[in-house]
Amino acid sequence: MKLHPITNQGKPDTRYSIEKEYCGHPESRFVVRFCGEWVGQSLFYSAAILLATSHNCQRKGAAIIVSK
Repeated sequence: MKLHPITNQGKPDTRYSIEKEYCGHPESRFVVRFCGEWVGQSLFYSAAILLATSHNCQRKGAAIIVSK
């Protein structure tokens, strides 16, 4: 099932999708895509939502904090 957790003006932003896929790990993972392009993956759905949300914020010009 393809999920669209990000909204744009109150409607689902279908450019973002989260779907369980096999991506090189023994078990399927929640894979986040933007316009079909890979954003990231996570074992947990909640973390996948955070990936999509942070990608959306960065795309809109939010400051990026990087830990080393």
